[in-house]
Parts: sequence; structure tokens; C-alpha cells
Amino acid sequence: MEELKKIFKEIGYTEEEMNEIINEYGIRNFKPETLLENVKRNYSFFLSIGYSREDFIKMTKTSPQIYCLSIENIKQKIEDIEKLGYSREEVIKMTKGFPSIYSHSIGTMQQKIEDMKKLGYSKEDIIKMTKSLPEIYGYGIENIQQKIEDMQKLGYSREDVIKMTKAFPSIYCYSIDTIKQKIENIEKLGYSREDIIKMTKALPTIYGFSRDNIKQKIDFYDSIGLHSLAIINAKELMQSTNLSYARYMYYKDIGIDIDETNYRKLFIGQKRFEQQYGITKEELLEKYDYQKYLEKKNTQDLGQEVVDILENTEYLGDTEETIGAYEKDEKIK
Repeated sequence: MEELKKIFKEIGYTEEEMNEIINEYGIRNFKPETLLENVKRNYSFFLSIGYSREDFIKMTKTSPQIYCLSIENIKQKIEDIEKLGYSREEVIKMTKGFPSIYSHSIGTMQQKIEDMKKLGYSKEDIIKMTKSLPEIYGYGIENIQQKIEDMQKLGYSREDVIKMTKAFPSIYCYSIDTIKQKIENIEKLGYSREDIIKMTKALPTIYGFSRDNIKQKIDFYDSIGLHSLAIINAKELMQSTNLSYARYMYYKDIGIDIDETNYRKLFIGQKRFEQQYGITKEELLEKYDYQKYLEKKNTQDLGQEVVDILENTEYLGDTEETIGAYEKDEKIK
């Protein structure tokens, strides 16, 4: 056991992590010498085929069953997954993010592909989706079907949902309550349910934006008179607010006012922008720093808020007079 602890420590596990692995179902009945051999063998093999030490530690913390697999089993699983339509590099990347794939039989994976084809996806769609979200192989087909139906109830057609999840399969990661809350958050920014459905059909990754991220983007475009941008061209929301602000200020400095008739200037390709205006993205972001602008604006807003409070506090003058009278009384005493 001491030698086993030593090798776990050398690999990079904490004692707590080691104990969790040792006590994992399927591993806890191993003899210490058997587990020691498996740890040495599998660690060396995984590093030899393209995983880093950090990858391996992370994978085995979430899927300790990797230590139950033989080298032949692992090799065969990789080859079988490649035959489904993935490259070796893609298999390595997928299993880094979702190591439980090694515990799935190839028959189970093939069945998932067939089931999803019946929902309206092509095999090519499914391969592409699972490259970015391999967790799909761990979802029950009933859960996937239910998510499609729940999205339809929000106002999307079945075809919309299939198209959106092709582009952004992570929608399947979110609970329907999370999606509803995201819609409510965007409604509070001044958009109707119909607007949001239209926006997210064009850019389903909006459901992956944090509330603060969405608010920052909308607040900025509101401030320059482009509130409708998110509806008429939602894909432009992919550009960072830092870059949009920097370009907006640059145009302003050279005498070009951005409005709904020429807003596309904010989103032209970087190479074209540099060729046309002779300034790099790095120079632009340094000269027009959005975060510094926000800090300055927040400070000014806070100062104005204090002034407003003071001006609107009716009893302030009375308080000053009271203090003056009190001080006068004290002097008399």
C-alpha cells in the first residue's frame, strides 16, 4: 500500500484524490499490488499516445474506471471510435473532456448515432456535434427527445431545434429552467419573446453567454443607438465588446458616425480593417480600452449619484442648522 501511495503522489494526486480512486466501485476490491501495476501501466500508456500528465489526472479523477481497463481494451476502443468517423486526434480530445467514453461499448455508441438519426440528424451532424460535446454519448435518447419537445413549447419549431443544436449542441447540457431564465434575463433588457426566439435561432450560442456578458453587449449597443442589432443581425454579438467599442471610438475620431445605416463597419474582417485603416487590433484595443472606459464611467455615475442624493435630501439643511445650534449651545455652556 505504501508503494501505491508513493506512485499516486509521484503522478500528482492529493491524498484525498487517491483515497477516492482507491475506494471507487470496481477498484476497491483490487489487491494493492494489482492496482499498483494498473496505475503504472495505464499512466505510461496514456502519456505515450498523446495525453499529458494533467489530462490523465483529470480524466482518472472523474472516471477512475480507466484503471480497470487493459491496454488492449483501450487500443481497441480508440480504433473502434475512429471507424465511426473520428480521427485519432479527435478521439484523444473527446476523451480528455469525457473520459467515460472508454466505459461505453462501441455498440452503445453506434446505437446512439442511429437513434439521433431518427430525430433528424445526419451521421455527419452527429460526428460534428459529438466532437464538441462528447457528453452526448452519455445522454439518454429519451432526455434528448424531451429537450426537443421542451424547446418547441418555448416557441421554436422542431426544425429550429435540430438546426440550433447542430450549431450549438451544448443546448443539450442546459436544463429547460436554465433556458427559460436566460430568456427572462434578455426580456429585461428590452426584447420581446419573439425577438429572443429570432435572435437565438440565428445565434444559438446566446444561450451559452453569461448574464453579465449579454448585458454588457446589449448595454454597449444600446448606448450607441443599435438596440435592434441583436434582432436584425444577432451573429455580430459574437464579436467582443472590447473590439466593438475600440472600433466605434476609432471611427468617431476619424469623423465617421456609426448608426443603423453603416453599423457593418464595426464588424468587417480584421485583415481588411488593418489594410484599410493601417492600425492593428492590438494597437486599437490599447488606444481605446473599454474596461478603462467602464471604470471611468462607473466612477462618474457614482459621483453623480451622490450629488443627486445630496440635492434631493430635503432635511440636509435642517440637519446643518441643528448641528450649528447645538454647537452654539455648547459654547454658551
